[in-house]
Amino acid sequence: MTTVRGVIFDLGHTLMYLDGDWNEVEAQGVAEMGQFLIEQGLALDPQVFGTAFLAYRRAAFSRAIRTRTEVLAADTLRTTLAGFGYFSLDSSLIEAALRHYFRLEEQSYNLYPDALDVLRQLSEQGYRLGMISNATDDPLIQRLVNRLELRPWLRPAISSAGVGVRKPDPRIFHLILDEWGLLPEQTVMVGDILPMDILGAQLTGMRSVLVTMHQHPLNADCTDIKPDAEIDRLSLLPEVIAEW
Repeated sequence: MTTVRGVIFDLGHTLMYLDGDWNEVEAQGVAEMGQFLIEQGLALDPQVFGTAFLAYRRAAFSRAIRTRTEVLAADTLRTTLAGFGYFSLDSSLIEAALRHYFRLEEQSYNLYPDALDVLRQLSEQGYRLGMISNATDDPLIQRLVNRLELRPWLRPAISSAGVGVRKPDPRIFHLILDEWGLLPEQTVMVGDILPMDILGAQLTGMRSVLVTMHQHPLNADCTDIKPDAEIDRLSLLPEVIAEW
């Protein structure tokens, strides 16, 4: 069996978790964004705007899964505002509005307690470490990587919003493989979502480890997708990789 030389991590619910109720966090984010836009002079009914934005966001998520092409949060917000008669708004306004939308979510993410120790251990053992996150806003992901002090370990740290394609599309995995100069069989993908992280690894020819600290709802209908290993805490990962 080929020796493992690189490990690619997912971010959400793999290295970090959301400390709070997702629906409440999302609702607060929409409310803060709507209030910000009203303060900037846009004539919006906050509830009607929020309902429309979330409907577009859910439709965009479904389309992104189907096409494996990311739909940016900025584009979803522009589409929503166009429905209220606001076209061609300045990019700085859109970016600022999204900062308000993501503010509470960004603050609510924490690292799993063993995450940094595992990254440090793997790095000291000579493994290349990187990250791929499916996300609709690359600035959010890069801020999280910085705030959680992951930047020194994850090189590169990319998001689907930053490169356009989503897991499980093999192209996003090859961006890191090509940068590292490694073959798929020399690399492991670690993540929590079977039809994205694990399927993507399989389509690319990589080995895969499913983490189960959080039970993602998308896994329920994917019993035919089998990871090479399964762990319920990150601290078990070095031992699994060492066996390969």
